[in-house]
Amino acid sequence: MSQATSRRALWLQKIADQVAHALSDRIASGALAPGVSPGSRDALAAEFVTSPSVIDRALEQMTDQGLLVPGPDGSHAVSATPVRDHGFELPQQETLSDVIAIMELRLGLEAVGAAFAAERHDAAQLAEIRAAAEAYESANLAGTGLGQADFRFHHAIAAASGNSYLLDLLDYLGPLLIPRLRVTLGPVQGAAEPSVAEHQAIVGAIATRDADGARRAMRAHLLRTTERVKTLAAG
Repeated sequence: MSQATSRRALWLQKIADQVAHALSDRIASGALAPGVSPGSRDALAAEFVTSPSVIDRALEQMTDQGLLVPGPDGSHAVSATPVRDHGFELPQQETLSDVIAIMELRLGLEAVGAAFAAERHDAAQLAEIRAAAEAYESANLAGTGLGQADFRFHHAIAAASGNSYLLDLLDYLGPLLIPRLRVTLGPVQGAAEPSVAEHQAIVGAIATRDADGARRAMRAHLLRTTERVKTLAAG
C-alpha cells in the first residue's frame, strides 16, 4: 500500500469514527430508540456529506460495539440494549464558534488551494469545478441540498490544486463543517444567492489561470460567508 493510499485510508477512518460517534450520541440521548433505524445508507451519506462506503464503516463499527443490529435486508436498527462507547466524541451542540473556527482554518488553506487550482487544473478538473458550481446554483434555486453542493464545489477545487493533503483535509472537514453550515443557513430558497456569484468569480479566475485572482476570490468568499453566518445567527 502506498503512502498516499495509507494516508487516505486513515482520513476516511477518522470520518467514519465521527459519524459513529454522532449516531451514538443520538442513541444515548434517546433520539434514536431501540428498534429504530439510524437512517438509510444514502440518507446518512447525504447528512454527513461523505461517501456511502464511509457510512458502511461507521455502521459496521457500531454493530461491532453492540449499538446496532443488522437486518436481513442490509439495514440496521438500534440494539435493544445498546452499550455506550466512551471514546472521543464531537461536541453535541453545533455552535457558532465551531463554524467560525473552521472557517478561519479554511481561509488560508483554500485560498492557496484555489491559486494552485488555477495554475494546475486540467480540462476534466475544470469541467468538474464548473459542474459543481452549476449544481450549487440549482440547489440554491431549489432551496435544498446546499450543504452537499457546497462541499462538492470546494472539494473539486481542492482536487484540482494537485495537493493531496489539502484534498484529505477537505474530506476530513466535510462532515464536521458542512452540516453545521446547513443547519445555520437553513433550507431557504435563494438564501445562498451571494455565494452563487462568489462561486462564479472563483470559477472565472481558475478558468483563466489567474492564480492571484482565484486566491483573492476564494478568500473574499470565505470571509463573506463567515460574516453572513454571524449575521444570520444573531438574527
